[in-house]
Amino acid sequence: MTDSQDAPTSHRYEEIAAELRGAIERGDFPEGSRLPSENDIIRDYDVARNTARDALAVLRHEGLAIARQGSGTVVSTRKRIKRNSQGRYSRTPSKVNSPFERDAATAGQRGDWECETVKAKASPEVARRLSLDTGDPVTQTTYRFFGDGRPIQVSQSWEPLAITGGTLIERPEDGSAIGVIARMDTIGQAVDHVVEKVTARAASREEVKRLDLPTRGAYVLVIERTHFVGDAPVETCDIVFPGDRYELTYDIPVELKA
Repeated sequence: MTDSQDAPTSHRYEEIAAELRGAIERGDFPEGSRLPSENDIIRDYDVARNTARDALAVLRHEGLAIARQGSGTVVSTRKRIKRNSQGRYSRTPSKVNSPFERDAATAGQRGDWECETVKAKASPEVARRLSLDTGDPVTQTTYRFFGDGRPIQVSQSWEPLAITGGTLIERPEDGSAIGVIARMDTIGQAVDHVVEKVTARAASREEVKRLDLPTRGAYVLVIERTHFVGDAPVETCDIVFPGDRYELTYDIPVELKA
C-alpha cells in the first residue's frame, strides 16, 4: 500500500480525545474526577474552542465522561444500565416502580423521567404500525429518561383512541397500573405478544440535543416495539438510546427435548 492509500490523518480533536482516553484508562483520571476544561485544552494544546469542545464530546459519546453543571466534564462510571427482557412484560398491576426504575436501580443509579401526552392524528407510519387509517386519533406520549440525572433514553409511544379513549388509561401515566400490558388488562384488552425490532442509525438533531450527544458522528440504537392483542396492535413505540449508556439483554427460554 502506498502512502497515498494509507488511512487518512485523524482530526486534531480525535487526537486530543485519544490522549485523554488513555489517561482515563491508565487511572490518571479516576471515576468522578474532573477532566480538563475547554479552556484548559485550548491553552495546553493550542487549539480553537470548537476543537476542544469536540474532543470532550467524543469522550461523552463513548460513555467515558459526562457533563455536570457546576463541575465541568467528569469521568463517568463504566457501568451501563441493562434493559433485560426477562420480567419486563408483566401483566401484574403495580405502582411500586417502573421497568426503567428497576433497570436503573440494578445499575446503582437513580432512575427518573419526564413525559408529555397529547392527542394527535396518526401519521402514515404510525397508522401502518397500528393498522389504522392515516389521520385516525391516537394518544402520543413523549418521554425522556435519566440515570443519576444524565439523559439515558428518549421514546415516543402511540395508542389508538378508539381503544383507550374515555377510559381510565387514556393517558399512559394516569391510573393505578404500570406498563402497557397491565394497563390494557384493566380495559379488557389482553396483550398476548410483543414484537421488538432493533436497528441502528445516525442520531437526529433533536436526539443529539435531548440525549446530550456529540454533534459529529453520533449514532443511536432504536427499538421499534409493538404490543398485540391477537393480530391487533394496541400500542407502538420508538425507543432510542446511545449504546454507551444502555445495554440490551434478551433472556430467551429454549424448549428442552421431551
